[in-house]
Amino acid sequence: MEGSFGNQKQHYAVGRIKARNMFSETLLLFFGIHTANAAILAARQMARDMKKVA
Repeated sequence: MEGSFGNQKQHYAVGRIKARNMFSETLLLFFGIHTANAAILAARQMARDMKKVA
């Protein structure tokens, strides 16, 4: 896995989890992508909330 997803894998410390078969690899991709998206959405929401307070 290369590029952006590889960097996000390192950031969320899931790089050490090895996918041993096709099912677990698909599951790892699914959770990795959704974890990264949730973090991005949370940061975006926090920025909006901070803007409203200020």
